[in-house]
Amino acid sequence: MSNVRAPRCRPVRVLAAVLLAAAAVDLHAPQLAAQAGTTTGVIRGTVRDPLGDPVAGAIVVVQHRETDLLTSVETSASGTFARALLPPGTYDLTVAAATAGFGTERIEGATLRVGELLDVAVALRVVTAETVTVVSELPPTLDTADVTSSQRVLEDVVDGLPSDGRNFMSLTLLTPGASISQGPDGDALNISGQRGIFNNFIVDGADFNNPFFGEQRGGQRPAFTFNQDAIEELVVVNQGATAEFGRSSGGFVNVITKSGTNELAGSAHYFGQWDEIAAPFPTARGGGRPDFHRNQAGATLGGPLVRDRAFFFLAYDQQAAAETKQATRRVRNPANLRRLERFLQARWPGLFDDEFGPIRRTDDARSLLAKLDLNLDGRHQASLKYNYTWSEQVNGTSTSTRGARRPTGSRATARMRSTAASARC
Repeated sequence: MSNVRAPRCRPVRVLAAVLLAAAAVDLHAPQLAAQAGTTTGVIRGTVRDPLGDPVAGAIVVVQHRETDLLTSVETSASGTFARALLPPGTYDLTVAAATAGFGTERIEGATLRVGELLDVAVALRVVTAETVTVVSELPPTLDTADVTSSQRVLEDVVDGLPSDGRNFMSLTLLTPGASISQGPDGDALNISGQRGIFNNFIVDGADFNNPFFGEQRGGQRPAFTFNQDAIEELVVVNQGATAEFGRSSGGFVNVITKSGTNELAGSAHYFGQWDEIAAPFPTARGGGRPDFHRNQAGATLGGPLVRDRAFFFLAYDQQAAAETKQATRRVRNPANLRRLERFLQARWPGLFDDEFGPIRRTDDARSLLAKLDLNLDGRHQASLKYNYTWSEQVNGTSTSTRGARRPTGSRATARMRSTAASARC
């Protein structure tokens, strides 16, 4: 998104239209949407001379290290400047006065996070040297106008903490007041005591909600909806959310995925769980070891298509999992169970053949995320993203360990396939 005039974004609109047409092939693909305040940050500040007077007309050049995006802004009569809609990352700022007699100030290594407003105070010096470089790590910004309470989970935390199942929703539990409760079809996220239906999930500025159940896209059944290694930053707002998050009274989960940079980089992972490493069941449950396995593998890759101009990012993840429940059926009176089975077979031959015995459940999933970022010029950027998710769970709609083999009266196979596309400029 940008606050520029529409004609300047015409090439991006063409690209967005193509992507939307591709997404429209799937009737379940949502409409394109984006919210600037949830995906970008703002750098603002003041420029003053040695006497503390504002310097008007000074040129502030802002450079994004990861993609070499260059943009500039001019200070006002009061010496203030602001550059909105900046992607998160590390920035170098160069400040030069319009009149002679002042040196050029440079601030290096300013880190801008998603949704942050970074304040910079620059004092120009009267020096003979042409440039004065200030290598600065700016102190954390305290925005006195921000009434929200939030928890920010950065990339190093996402990469460093173990996660059972590699579902990004588990990371939200690092936020005070966030907990898991039993939902209508699995675990549901509760924030600040609110029901899960009141939460709002946003990924890269686009709505990521399930409109039917009022939960995250994909709901509670799929193992994951995209590769966890694709997360650059995750923010959970647990109270006092501002207007750009929209419509919900519970918590807000805002996820920003990675983008390609001028450096080619990637990752790969494999995680496995097997019944051989599990503890045996207690004797009261019949002993023996559980029969299950889960294998997860995936990779990410990002880099430049055209250096400083166009970047790509790809992320893929896959899971193959299965378990056997009710391997040994333990009841208080086995004789009564056998009597019931004989009665059902005699009264309705063949109808209840599958109702007694072990329950084999699967949990397979695949997900693909593709992203294209463009630096059109110093003030215009475009981002296109495509997300595909497939999930299948045979006998996966019941959480009971004592129920019948087909608890819903059908084959109880849960399948989900969804595609999502978004674009912003």
